[in-house]
Amino acid sequence: MNQEHLHVYTQDAPEKPKENVLFGIVGAFLFALVGGALYYVLYQVGFLAAISGLVCVICAIKGYSFFAKRESVRGVVISIIVAVVVLVIAWYLCLSNDVYLAHQEWFANGEIDFTLTFFESVSCAYLFLPDVPAYFGDLAISLLLGAVGCFGYVKQMLQKQKAPAPAAEPAAESAPTDESGNE
Repeated sequence: MNQEHLHVYTQDAPEKPKENVLFGIVGAFLFALVGGALYYVLYQVGFLAAISGLVCVICAIKGYSFFAKRESVRGVVISIIVAVVVLVIAWYLCLSNDVYLAHQEWFANGEIDFTLTFFESVSCAYLFLPDVPAYFGDLAISLLLGAVGCFGYVKQMLQKQKAPAPAAEPAAESAPTDESGNE
C-alpha cells in the first residue's frame, strides 16, 4: 500500500461546527415569532389558533439549528421552551386586545367614562383572566398541539444522537496489476 492510499484511511471525518447556544436562542426566538404572529392573527379572525403551536415549535427548532449552526437535543429543548414563551406572549396579547376592544365598546355605549390605550390594556389584562377562563383553554390546546407536533422531531433527534456516527468509507482501491494485466 503506498502513501497516497494510506492518507485516505487516516483522514478524519470533518468536524461539526461548534454549537453557539446564545445565537441559537436568538434564532429560536426570531423564528418562533412566526408562530406567535400566526396565533395572534388567527385568533383575531376567530379561529382557534391551535395550529400555530405546531408552527411555533417547528420554526423555533429550525431557527435554533440555523443560528447555532448545529442540531442537538439541548437545542430542541431550548427551542421548545422558547416556543412556549412566544405562544404565551401571543396569547396574552390576544387577551390584551380583547380588553382594549371591550373598553372601547363600553365607552362608546356609555357604560364607562374612560377608555384604555392598547398599552394600558397590556398592563392590566391579567386582571380579567379570572373572568374569562376560556382563554386558558385556547392556550392549553395550542401548547398541546405544539407538543404533539414536536414529538416526532424530538424522537428523531434522540435516535440520531444515539446512533453511532458512520465510519468514513475508504476509497475504492484498485489492485496493482503487472504489465500483462494479471494481478
